[in-house]
Amino acid sequence: MRSAWTQPPVYDRNNPSRTGPVVVNYDLDQLKVGENRVVVGRRDGFDLQDRDIAPGDGWCRALYVPECAWPRGADLCVLVEWHPDRKVGSDWDARLDAVTTGLRSLDYVVERAGRPVNPEQDLRANLLVYRMEPGKTPPQRPDDAWAYVQPPRTYKWPETSPRELIEHWLREAKAARTGHLVVWDTESALWPPEASFCTHVRWWPAPDSSSARVYAGLREFASIVQGADYRTRLQERPIPDAVESVDLLVYREADSATPA
Repeated sequence: MRSAWTQPPVYDRNNPSRTGPVVVNYDLDQLKVGENRVVVGRRDGFDLQDRDIAPGDGWCRALYVPECAWPRGADLCVLVEWHPDRKVGSDWDARLDAVTTGLRSLDYVVERAGRPVNPEQDLRANLLVYRMEPGKTPPQRPDDAWAYVQPPRTYKWPETSPRELIEHWLREAKAARTGHLVVWDTESALWPPEASFCTHVRWWPAPDSSSARVYAGLREFASIVQGADYRTRLQERPIPDAVESVDLLVYREADSATPA
């Protein structure tokens, strides 16, 4: 068997959604804590791939993070999932320490962000992994940065979840009616540290919208949710003209929150 990697990938800051996870997945494989994909054969002119994972170790993979959830000053950011081998059993803390130590040796900032994991209940653990722009320093997170994350719960009719309320409010906006809008739950590792609730909004403006028009729509969204004590968070980089879609976080700060 040989590695599925033929050469180290190159990060493109203008295409972080694709190249960021690829770069970090390559580094995870080099550290022997990733999926370690290998070529196991050929069929119809294509390589057949599989994972080469030691029993008991579990495996990691890097996933795209929308720029609105990146720490300020970051140049690259991904969510690294660690999936344990439940047939054999794994030491969660030891494994996460190994992943953290390895990535930090490659100049990544690694945080155990979001809701604390429970090995008895959770299927995986998450790490927020990022690199800073030259000359920028990582944000200083307090020890209880995500202490206000609410435990997951199920809403039953006639209850309405905060995510559903936000989606209803934003769909009434003029900007949403001239484009397309979707609201998702998001991993707590991507929440702003001060949040007690957070959801991910993706808006597709009308085709060929100027950045001025896009920002006007985003201000409308912010105005709508601020009336219910929510805040919005955009990407740090300026939004270009004729952008295809825009991501934002809508969240509630802990000091103004009521239990979700």
